[in-house]
Amino acid sequence: MSSDKRVYKLNISGGTSGPGKGLSKLIEIDEKKFRFEGMKIGDTINGGLIGFPNYDFEITGGSDASGFPMRKDVHGPVKKRILVSKRAIGYKPRRKGEKRRKTVRGNEITFDMTLINLKILKYGETELFKSKE
Repeated sequence: MSSDKRVYKLNISGGTSGPGKGLSKLIEIDEKKFRFEGMKIGDTINGGLIGFPNYDFEITGGSDASGFPMRKDVHGPVKKRILVSKRAIGYKPRRKGEKRRKTVRGNEITFDMTLINLKILKYGETELFKSKE
């Protein structure tokens, strides 16, 4: 493992309701501030741990340093080549009925993840999304 400090990029989505509906914000957080290793897609995070008091976030996905997306149905901290069809995470078919083997990450966050997608479940007092006025 290299000696340089690792930074997570957190892509925070406003969810389907509330003041941040349809909005997203990309922030960077140092690994020393909060460790995501061992958490899975669908787990909830207290926002106070990452600098947003009284917020609750849900992990919805992410990708590793090579750009491979996480999938909820691939269990564990592994990288696998799976056969995908239709429109799924990590695959966009060019023709009807086309299937292809694609490399994806498992649903558990490991040390080589760079981007983590979060969705807001509960809003706090601080304003995360700036209103346009």
